[in-house]
Amino acid sequence: MKRLLPLLICLFAHAARAEAPAVETITPQERQQLLDQTKSLKSESSKLQSAAQQKRKEADVACWKKTLVSSCLSDAKREYLDSMAAARKLDVEAKQIERQVRERDRVTRRARQAEEAPKKQAATEKKVAKAKEQGAAQQQQREEKAAERERKAEQGSARARVQERQRQEKLETRRKKEEKAEQKALEREKKDKKRAEERAKQLERAQAQDK
Repeated sequence: MKRLLPLLICLFAHAARAEAPAVETITPQERQQLLDQTKSLKSESSKLQSAAQQKRKEADVACWKKTLVSSCLSDAKREYLDSMAAARKLDVEAKQIERQVRERDRVTRRARQAEEAPKKQAATEKKVAKAKEQGAAQQQQREEKAAERERKAEQGSARARVQERQRQEKLETRRKKEEKAEQKALEREKKDKKRAEERAKQLERAQAQDK
């Protein structure tokens, strides 16, 4: 029996929770109305307590002037206790309403969070997608800039090769001109030498004839 007792308690507690009505959300207007009602109940309770205490003090003084003092004091005490009980009942009702407001506030917050969760998730996903898009665009820009630098480097290299080839062609053309000029100079030198030799031979023949 002792072993079954905790299990039975758990079952009863679970059944009580299952049968408990679901707490509803609360609107700002409903919340304000309940808080106003709580404030009114507390104010009424305070008034009852003050009135009961004041009446008890007055009765304590008045009863001693009567013949049946004990009966008067007893009645005054009973009336005081009844008034204080009524005041406490109002306080309890006010606390119950406050607890209800807190529970409905909690349910309202959870409902709002559940409602806003998909929106927040969508906003987060959109933000992540935008960040990825921006990252991809920046990466593409970096790649395009790198490709442009490489293209310019290749163009510069090609231009340098063209310039070097043109320089080599100019040097080759100049070398050929110099070789041609040198060849012509040799030919002229040979011709001049040959003419000089012929003149020398003619001179020798003329001298030989004069003798």
